[in-house]
Amino acid sequence: MTRIPVVEVFGPTIQGEGALAGVPCAFVRVGGCDYRCTWCDSLHAVLPEAVREAPRMTPAEVVDALDRLSAQPEWVTLSGGNPALFELGDLVARLHRAGRKVAVETQGSIWREWLADVDLLTISPKPPSSGMASDDHAAEAEQFLDRAVATGAPLALKIVVFHEEDYLWALGIRERWPALPFHLSCGTDPPRPGDTHAETLRGISDRYRWLCERAAGDPVMVGARIMPQLHVVAWGHEKGR
Repeated sequence: MTRIPVVEVFGPTIQGEGALAGVPCAFVRVGGCDYRCTWCDSLHAVLPEAVREAPRMTPAEVVDALDRLSAQPEWVTLSGGNPALFELGDLVARLHRAGRKVAVETQGSIWREWLADVDLLTISPKPPSSGMASDDHAAEAEQFLDRAVATGAPLALKIVVFHEEDYLWALGIRERWPALPFHLSCGTDPPRPGDTHAETLRGISDRYRWLCERAAGDPVMVGARIMPQLHVVAWGHEKGR
């Protein structure tokens, strides 16, 4: 029987970024990731010592946990870590039978056949600020996107941008895949001891203004959507949000 390391099941909340930004949803955050981004905002789902402590749940137990939430939004997002590390086809099928829509976000490093069955697949290749933007990552993402497009699955691209180098990197992705829905997500600095929510918001505002001004007049970015991380605007760095 398949058992999945599940760090948290939470909601109802909203999706904070990407194609479903602002849409009510529930989250299933699985533990484990093949990357280690410098600005990762979910280390509790990445660090091996934390993942080892995560309960192992069957797909049926995950669906039961979602059903016990105070409300059941239409959308369920499978997040991480990297959910593509695991065979989640049974979970996706169970959620569909329960009338739920399933969204997945992954960096595009590992293809699984079940990814073709979800209702929205967001591929989020990691830019230079992540420390992961190697030639190997670029090749993995290229192969992943070729495979995903070939399946006809509903796709979106999302790039986190912290600075000019990230932006120029995102331009290259946009030029390579101009037909895919494209989202620039304004990066949020990791929390520092003593930071208040107001200080977090000031940092977001300054970077978001720069990103809007940088991208809005760029002909390559016509049709792109430029957003801050709405969950951080609302709740700061609280877990389970």
